[in-house]
Amino acid sequence: MSLRLRVALGTAAIAAVAAGLHLFLGYWSFYRLVEEDIARDLAIETQRVAESVVLKNGLPRLSGDFAWLRSGNTLGFRVEKGGRVYLEGGVLPATLGRDWVTIDRSLTDGYLLRVYYYAGEYRKALEGQLRAGLLSLPLILVLAAVMGFVFAGHITGPLLRLTQAATALSRMEFPEPVPVPEGNDELAALARSFNRMVAEVREALERERAFTRYASHELRTPLATLKAQIEALEAGLLPASEALPEAKRAMERMQSILEGLLTLSRAPRARLEPLPVPELLREAWRALPESQRDRVTLSLPEGELWLLGDEALLEQALGNLLANALKHTDAPVELYGREDGRWVVLGVRDHGPGVPPDLLGKLTRPFFRATSQRPGSGLGLALADRAARAMEGRLRLAPAHPGLRAELWLQRAEAIDA
Repeated sequence: MSLRLRVALGTAAIAAVAAGLHLFLGYWSFYRLVEEDIARDLAIETQRVAESVVLKNGLPRLSGDFAWLRSGNTLGFRVEKGGRVYLEGGVLPATLGRDWVTIDRSLTDGYLLRVYYYAGEYRKALEGQLRAGLLSLPLILVLAAVMGFVFAGHITGPLLRLTQAATALSRMEFPEPVPVPEGNDELAALARSFNRMVAEVREALERERAFTRYASHELRTPLATLKAQIEALEAGLLPASEALPEAKRAMERMQSILEGLLTLSRAPRARLEPLPVPELLREAWRALPESQRDRVTLSLPEGELWLLGDEALLEQALGNLLANALKHTDAPVELYGREDGRWVVLGVRDHGPGVPPDLLGKLTRPFFRATSQRPGSGLGLALADRAARAMEGRLRLAPAHPGLRAELWLQRAEAIDA
């Protein structure tokens, strides 16, 4: 049985219980009211008859105006003594049934007054009320089931789409983002969480595929070099003094590639917090080897300037930008910070040969190198770009004439608070 049908049947069951309880309480309340009306009317009429019966010469007689006995057909009485009827009037039942109510009252000299009251109209009203309730109960059940079925569709519809998307995801067929239901309820939160999960799984799979692709491509050359050196060493073609340094460099190259690949394969998790820009730039400059600090010109922004970022990611990104700039030029390198509206810009500019404009968009690709004349793994700009995106910013690369300008654009802390 589907969830939608179960919800519809459950709604109908709840409606049945509620309607039945309402019917019972309504009938019981009406029944009590009718019984009280009958008892009150019977007491009034009995008192009126008792006051009208008088004894003349020892026999009961009626006194006064008797029009009230002939005006309706709901009341009758008898005056008895010793099983003999001495006086009667009004409407008397041929046989006593459930529609007639009687009451006895003792009179003087041993006479007994028995009053008959017709309550059939009250009984019919009770039966009509019960019949109307019972006839409306199936309609209520059907209406509740239909409404429950329609309402369940608003719940099961998004769940069905989530199920289909989850099935596709289990087959590694990444679905389009599922529509988020209107409102801010649990279904909407579930849909948004699922869409985030799909995006993260897709990104993780892309990182895994990239790791495999880059590893198989980039490790082939140092592995071949290492193998050739070992074979040459075994065959006696090269002395150990020549083969071992080349083998060591190949191993160091593989280690550098693997470390970069492992870093790329992990999704950076940024813990954003306000950070002072001048102190960040000073720390990046102090982290350089002493032999390289003299080549870096540090330009601090005027006054206090704060950005929203992750200290560890910023340290990594600025370190990669500085290392990349220092490798590609022997000229001075500029490290600076400034504000641009709601953004804070942390930049590194070198005075090297620069990069052709058509290659700028490729510089953030892992292992892409504009030139092979300089050492490097081709991962520095890729890691800086990923760190910037993790901090909800971006990396901008632009020609500097001469050289290259690499800038991290991150949000100002004040802009976030606003």
